[in-house]
Amino acid sequence: MDQQQWQDFLTGMGAQWKNGAARFTESAHNVELQQGELQLVDLSPLGAISVTGPDSQKFLQGQLTCDLVNLPDGHSTLGSHCNPKGRMISAFQALKIDQSEFILLLPRDLAPIALAALKKYAVFFKTELTDISDTYHWLGFSGREAGTSASNLLSLAHHSSDDLTPGKLATFDHNGHRAIAVMLQERQVAIGLPIDQAADLWQKLAEKPATPGNYSHWVQQQIDAGIPQLYAATSEMFIPQMLNLQVLGGVNFKKGCYTGQEVVARMQYLGAAKRRLYRARIDNGELPAPGDEIFTATGGSSVGNLVLACEGGSTIDMLAVLTNRKVADGETLQLADGRVLELLELPYDAEADPLAN
Repeated sequence: MDQQQWQDFLTGMGAQWKNGAARFTESAHNVELQQGELQLVDLSPLGAISVTGPDSQKFLQGQLTCDLVNLPDGHSTLGSHCNPKGRMISAFQALKIDQSEFILLLPRDLAPIALAALKKYAVFFKTELTDISDTYHWLGFSGREAGTSASNLLSLAHHSSDDLTPGKLATFDHNGHRAIAVMLQERQVAIGLPIDQAADLWQKLAEKPATPGNYSHWVQQQIDAGIPQLYAATSEMFIPQMLNLQVLGGVNFKKGCYTGQEVVARMQYLGAAKRRLYRARIDNGELPAPGDEIFTATGGSSVGNLVLACEGGSTIDMLAVLTNRKVADGETLQLADGRVLELLELPYDAEADPLAN
């Protein structure tokens, strides 16, 4: 099965497609939102890079902002790969199967860029990097009981203490093929398996109490949690602190050298970051694209860029990198089309000092 065949399969299940993302009937979607039920979501917009071989951990530790040496096997963390100037080429969830195998989960359009950048540094290591976006497919569980439900439906846990929790992953067998389930955050579990097995697993899970859900709702929960995402259009646009990665566990300042480390560390120690990630809302209309500029209403000067956005009924929710001083001054900020940003609270302290501990 290839990606087109997968889309044809989901179309037969009632999905409609827009920009590579599946949408199901609004009535089913709204019922789920009202009742807080578990959602089964197609994650076609996501891809992955496989990193395997005896030197994989050593290689990635010297490239990424996150600490993989002290990350236990069977866990995941946010992370990024920077250029020498500290600008993020890619950002991802790094899944650590063990010291010799990792999977970087990231937007599909960013995978080729991330792979090419990492391969430049891999030539002296016994590690193999492969874009598995077209051969390994991801499904999502979304909801208040996502971890427990996934553990039960996939028969992952023998005891309640073995349930998936944020940052934890588990491998399991599906029709003789290895599959992976990882809890990315409190309400989201991603399940990866060979694309040939995805339809079978979808059908089995759809028979359970899981409502087919829209990818936009998956993105909505990511925005609500203040978790950023980098795309091809925003590659090398931001340093990690602009996306709040330092307070989300995606940057470790004690792990030693990695590409771009000097710039990232200096930015933190000097407190020189002038922009950071904010959560906001605008009136409904055309969905803005990652990288779109944000301006002041008076003067029209550029004060930031859009990171992530999704439709939410009568409004559009978003994450954006904005100039701290302009926000503190209460400036009115808007898109190029004049829609004004309403700033919302993040669920974490974006000003927290990761060096305090």
